[in-house]
Amino acid sequence: MLRFYVAVLILISVSVPAWSAKLIIKSQPDAAEIYISSNGKPVRLGVTPYEADLGEVIKTYVKSSSFLLELKKPGHNPYRLLIAKTEDVDLELTANLELDKAVSNIKEHDALMNQLFEIQKLVRGRNFRDAILKLDDLEKKHPALSIIPEMKATAYYMNKEVESALSYYRRAFSLNPDNHDAYRMKIYLEKKLGVDSEVQ
Repeated sequence: MLRFYVAVLILISVSVPAWSAKLIIKSQPDAAEIYISSNGKPVRLGVTPYEADLGEVIKTYVKSSSFLLELKKPGHNPYRLLIAKTEDVDLELTANLELDKAVSNIKEHDALMNQLFEIQKLVRGRNFRDAILKLDDLEKKHPALSIIPEMKATAYYMNKEVESALSYYRRAFSLNPDNHDAYRMKIYLEKKLGVDSEVQ
């Protein structure tokens, strides 16, 4: 769901000639589309960074005592600013556009996948201690993901630490009963160690 940020800016007129007043709009990141509306349909002004004569913008687009500026960029939440009509002072706006939650989640998932691939390389290279330490850190951040204890169990198993491996396969299966690989390894190690089957 998109969140809209609305801020109200009241500008005080000063004795500066109207022709010198500037409208300057910047955003982080750049290339956000700028729309202006005043009692009507929004009109596209341009993209950030943007600079124009404020008096001309007001004469062309503003039909009431205030106007709304809106910045939009794909993958980011829109930024809105309500401004009192004035032509006598420079107006400079810098907007930090927040990532849309869906995009933010995708980036977070991509980062997690990259970390898991790096850990997988460590396990394949038989660097089990470093792999387990990295998995410990990930488990603190993502305690509900079954793949993390499953990978930890695999690292322990390959390092011939079977009891620890069983503990983490059990944990992976308890977090996700549909994790068939964790279930198979849990059953196999329980039989191998002669312990009762359980879900922890």
